[in-house]
Amino acid sequence: MARLISVVILLSLSALCVGQSPEPQSAGRVDVFGGFSFVPQDFSLTTNGGHLFGWNASATFPQPHHLGVVAGVSGYYPSYNFGCGPGCAQSAKIHSFLIGPEVSVTRGQLKPFARFLLGDTYMSTGLNTFTSSNSFTFGAGGGVDISLSHRFALRGQVDWLHNMFQTSDNQRYSQEHRNVARLSTGLVIRF
Repeated sequence: MARLISVVILLSLSALCVGQSPEPQSAGRVDVFGGFSFVPQDFSLTTNGGHLFGWNASATFPQPHHLGVVAGVSGYYPSYNFGCGPGCAQSAKIHSFLIGPEVSVTRGQLKPFARFLLGDTYMSTGLNTFTSSNSFTFGAGGGVDISLSHRFALRGQVDWLHNMFQTSDNQRYSQEHRNVARLSTGLVIRF
């Protein structure tokens, strides 16, 4: 896990250095996004088929010719205690760390984008359900930024993510748990 975080930081910093090139539209710019996130399928198996609510944040380092590098992190904290006392509640902490290329085009107030992401998802549960706490995760997605001003925009995005978690009994983790949609909305600040 520490290695993956180191790689993400290194790639992010190198993208920032490349972003300092004298290209007129990308020089010195970083788009920082933060907002609410929703996953319709609880892939931690904690909430008995419920939904995940959490947060999503990313930094995009624009490059020349409508390209960019995006690094993101998201977090979810499901819990389930239906029909049991205080000592039997189940809970999980899920954090995804993803990085990848992004393509975007600005058209007036709109900036649609598409991206491909690679990284790791770390999941800690009170159950010994999974063979590992980490999973290689990849996905693709896109969305649109709606400019409010030179510095601020509203974002809506949808990402498809695939994780490689495996249950100890190797039977309870179906394809619907491996493939999840992540819907996010929030504010973009441009620096």
